[in-house]
Amino acid sequence: MAEAEQHETPASRSQLVIQFRRLEEEIQQVEQRLLSFGGETLPGVHLVIEAAGCRALLSSNRVVEVVRLVATTPVPGAARHVHGTFLWRRTPVIAVDLRKLLGAADEPGLEAQMVILTGSPCLALVVDHVPRLLEDPKLFEGEVAAGLAAGLRDCRLVVGLCLDGEEVLPVIDPTPIQAELAGRTG
Repeated sequence: MAEAEQHETPASRSQLVIQFRRLEEEIQQVEQRLLSFGGETLPGVHLVIEAAGCRALLSSNRVVEVVRLVATTPVPGAARHVHGTFLWRRTPVIAVDLRKLLGAADEPGLEAQMVILTGSPCLALVVDHVPRLLEDPKLFEGEVAAGLAAGLRDCRLVVGLCLDGEEVLPVIDPTPIQAELAGRTG
């Protein structure tokens, strides 16, 4: 057994990063399939996020860290919702104002937060507040449009609906934004 272990080639950092990204993508696909099947609950821990008067859920599997709003450098020619870029732990991050994607016209307040996500490019969602976590939320069964706030009805990030007590909360997936920005920067 020890000989077999010695013959294994150690993976390079870049190979491990590629493998990690594939696993992240698989988790996202499984979550989306679970949402489409329905059932009792959506397994896992989710952040309850607030942006532009809307509340939503974001899988904690996607989140690296939640930080206070920091200064960003504007990106010339970027879409209205691209807040700017900044360095986080020596990694360049693109800040996307989720509030503006949901219809907010104003700039985020000083108490706003940034939810730094896994994936490439590294992305941070600017939200008004992350009040708490919700574990294994119950899936919502009913009319989707009736359960969504106005800013979320046409939002391309909504992949499902869950309940927090009596409140219907959309589950969001920021993958489309990352793909859009990867195409733009890649």
